[in-house]
Amino acid sequence: MNKRAGLGKGLEALFGSTEDVSAEVAENEVKQEIDVTDLVPNPYQPRKVFEPEKMKELVDSVRQHGVIQPLIVRKNGKKYEIVAGERRWRAAKTAGLKVVPIVIRDYDEEAMMEVAMIENIQRHDLNPLEEAEGIKAMMDKLQLTQADAAKKLGRSRTAVTNILRLLNLPAKIREYISKEELTLGQVRPLLVIEDEAKQLLLAQTIITKGWSVRKVEDVVKEFKEGRDLESLIEDEPIQEKKENSAKKPKTTKIKESPDVFCADFQNKMMSVLGTKVKVVKKTETSGKIEIEYYSLDDLERIYELLEEKAQALGGSLKKIQKLNV
Repeated sequence: MNKRAGLGKGLEALFGSTEDVSAEVAENEVKQEIDVTDLVPNPYQPRKVFEPEKMKELVDSVRQHGVIQPLIVRKNGKKYEIVAGERRWRAAKTAGLKVVPIVIRDYDEEAMMEVAMIENIQRHDLNPLEEAEGIKAMMDKLQLTQADAAKKLGRSRTAVTNILRLLNLPAKIREYISKEELTLGQVRPLLVIEDEAKQLLLAQTIITKGWSVRKVEDVVKEFKEGRDLESLIEDEPIQEKKENSAKKPKTTKIKESPDVFCADFQNKMMSVLGTKVKVVKKTETSGKIEIEYYSLDDLERIYELLEEKAQALGGSLKKIQKLNV
């Protein structure tokens, strides 16, 4: 049991825990309690969607244990703006708490925006569209180039450029992304199609037929080679349709496994990496992790995700001598 507890902590450090611990509070910082009505959200909060299921879990936890991690705030007139911890604040209000713990810091407008973006991105709290809109807002407000934004966020310029390209998609497709009806991997191939009507047709087809990332890439590739898009959609092999009909649920679930522990972390990693992950148990204490990718861009995306997490832990993937993907 001890070994498993240790592994759990390691994975939570790498992939993020389910608790909303948004910022580190130093031991010497003064902590105090404040009325929940005296707090207001960060005006630069890039997150617009707060998932009801996850919020319910947090509300239940706060109702039982209270808010343990102080919110980070700054004074603004008679109110306090939340720098980090908006989910905990919302949960506390829903749970009926009158006061929450806070730590007051002196942040200017630029710092407020940077902290909001960096923290949400590092914790993967944003959907791809929220991330793109947040980065664009930060660039406009602070007059940053894509290279500047990438440096501030600890990401590659390529990653920033690719996420910003989502803003060029039609409004309806952006809506699909916000509602998590389409994933980043599914919409990325659509960016090479110039005709908005065809982009929309393909997006709707992906949703109705439950196409995988690989299937979308194959169709777009053939379309760019001169095939008619409508024909490609109609000519989809019957076997492919049957296989895809079983993939229509939005969330990927693994098959039942006798090892609940491995199954739990397998699902966590799939959620974070946005691709199929398989945890193969060899012995009671060893095994391997298989991560699937469907294009070189997808492989680069996964690498950057892992690199960001490694840097957050004070390391680097470059220090890893052998990586089996």
